Amino acid sequence: MRQAERRAQTTRRLLDAAADVFTQRGFHAATVDDIADAAGYTKGAVYANFAGKDALFLALLDRHLDDQVAQIDRIVAAPSDADLRTELRDAAAEQLATSGAFGLLTLEFWLYAARDAAARDALAARYRRMRDRLAVAIAERDAARGRTDSRSPHEPAALVLALDAGLFLQHLIDPDAVTPHLRANALAELLDPPHHS
Repeated sequence: MRQAERRAQTTRRLLDAAADVFTQRGFHAATVDDIADAAGYTKGAVYANFAGKDALFLALLDRHLDDQVAQIDRIVAAPSDADLRTELRDAAAEQLATSGAFGLLTLEFWLYAARDAAARDALAARYRRMRDRLAVAIAERDAARGRTDSRSPHEPAALVLALDAGLFLQHLIDPDAVTPHLRANALAELLDPPHHS
């Protein structure tokens, strides 16, 4: 196995171990030693690949956001309003069923980043990338459907991400109040509003 392949394999194992340890213990309680042990490596191997615990989490978040970007592209490409709502409902059902642990971990990191400038800048850069990608997808959808909007596509993009995060938080404490159907309809209203202002 080549050195690049070994390094990629080590990185994957460390990220998978970090995901497990962070999920079980939370961001603050987890240690680099815990992650190294879970991956079957020394702490030195972790630091050879990542600057520390923050970098491990941010790499996990990058992996998650890459999946989200692919999902955004698929959802926003839906040809009709009905297809858009179906795609959103299916995605919401999957996320609400499977993303609770990672969502809690992300929330914990958000609270930490609100008080730590370096973590805040790193987290903001990642969400800026998501907003930018979503804005491009919204603009492309509008153009393909012959729609014009006086707003910058960054406005609905920011609202979609904020609404989705808020609905996820409500689902965590009251799952029956935020169904996949509700989430899909709320997001569809932002992506395909009946009238543009």
